[in-house]
Order: sequence, then C-alpha cells, then structure tokens
Amino acid sequence: MWGAVFSFLVLVAGLWLMLAPFAFGYQQGGANWADSTKNDFWLGLGIALVSLIGMALFTQSVVAELRRAGVIKPRPAPQPVPAPEAQPAMAAMPGARPAASTSDLERVLLPMATALLADIAERRASQGQGTAPTISANGRDAAAAPVTQQEEGK
Repeated sequence: MWGAVFSFLVLVAGLWLMLAPFAFGYQQGGANWADSTKNDFWLGLGIALVSLIGMALFTQSVVAELRRAGVIKPRPAPQPVPAPEAQPAMAAMPGARPAASTSDLERVLLPMATALLADIAERRASQGQGTAPTISANGRDAAAAPVTQQEEGK
C-alpha cells in the first residue's frame, strides 16, 4: 500500500515540476519557452508518467493480495462458448427458439397485447363500428376459434 501512496506523491511532484515555471513566473505567457522551462516540463512529465505506471502496478498488486486473502471475491473464470456444432437441432430450424425465452416473451407481450385489444375494442365501440371483440382470461379474442387444451398448456 505504501508503494502506491509514494507513487501518488511522486506523481504530484512531477505535475508540480511541470507547472512550476508558469506558477513562479519565470516563463512569460505567450513567449517562447526558455531552456529551464523546457527542462522542468519534460522532466516533470517523465517523472509523472513513471510514477503513474508505478502507482498502477502497486494498486494491481494490492488488489491481487486482497483477492488472495479473501477480502475481495475473485473474478469468475470465463465460461467457454459452445461451438456451433454443439447445437445441431437448433441450427437446422431457423425459426426455432428455446422454450424458456418463448415463454418469457409470451409472458411479457401478453399483457401488452391484451391492453391493445381492449383499446381497439373501446375505440370501435365509441365510433359505433359494430360489436367489440371480447377478451378472454388468457388474452385472446373470445369470438375467435376456441382454444384447444394443447394451446392452453403452452
């Protein structure tokens, strides 16, 4: 931890060295840089970069030590991506989707479709354009074809 703190202090010193010619006024604004200004600036920049790299390395070391000690949970290992050959049945059917995602999609879209159907029915009724469709409990038009047991079990 002390290495990261010391590197930060050296970083601040390098930044100060870069700004010192302008802060103390021995470099006039808008004039060509004097040799001492160039020296201070480039030396300060080098010190700042080296200390920034040191601070990053010390911080990385501290985090690794905290993970080893169990204070920070280790990152999970990346899972291998299955090869396309591992799913031949799904690849053969372009419109096929896993059952879980289909039921999730249906669960999300069913209330929206029901609300849309109710809104359309309400607008038709208010305009006097005939009978409005009735909505059953499962969100389907009750006047449409009856729902079979197989469809209801989806």
